[in-house]
Amino acid sequence: MQERFLPAFLAWVEAYQDWAGIAVFLLAFTESLPIIGFVIPGSALIFGAGLLVAAETLPATPVLIGACLGAALGDTTGYLMARSLGGPIVRRCLPKRYRRLYARALLGFRRWGWWAVFGSRFFAPLRAFVPVVAGLSGMSHARFQSANIPSALVWAPIILLPGPLFGWAMDWVGDWRLLFRAMAAD
Repeated sequence: MQERFLPAFLAWVEAYQDWAGIAVFLLAFTESLPIIGFVIPGSALIFGAGLLVAAETLPATPVLIGACLGAALGDTTGYLMARSLGGPIVRRCLPKRYRRLYARALLGFRRWGWWAVFGSRFFAPLRAFVPVVAGLSGMSHARFQSANIPSALVWAPIILLPGPLFGWAMDWVGDWRLLFRAMAAD
């Protein structure tokens, strides 16, 4: 699926540069939502936006702000949904054979919850579900946000930075090739 979306997204965002920040916001937001986060290849698309930032095709500041806000608000949405709707749904829908496992998971999350919220941001499959577990476990909103916001502020530059680094490396390799060609010609 990524093979179809990446070129189309990059072409669109390059054509409509003024919307790049909003597009990256929506990608980061939807990637952080439960279930939808598994379907949307947001990390690859945001990485592609980082490549366009490196090529100076897109403005860096709106893209970075969009990624930070989208990630933080997406996780907050999953957390709040689980906090308000999750308990009764889990009690009704969870098969009896999984209730002990569910209870153990909640106990483990209560011990490592802050680190789980912070660290899950950097692993795409976990990113969409750990905020839900935080909401189900009864993690306080302040504690959740104390992990959520800093992780979003660290994650956005990390996912966007490889684009400029790759561009810098290609420029560096190109400069060396020119140097070697000039030395070989002498």
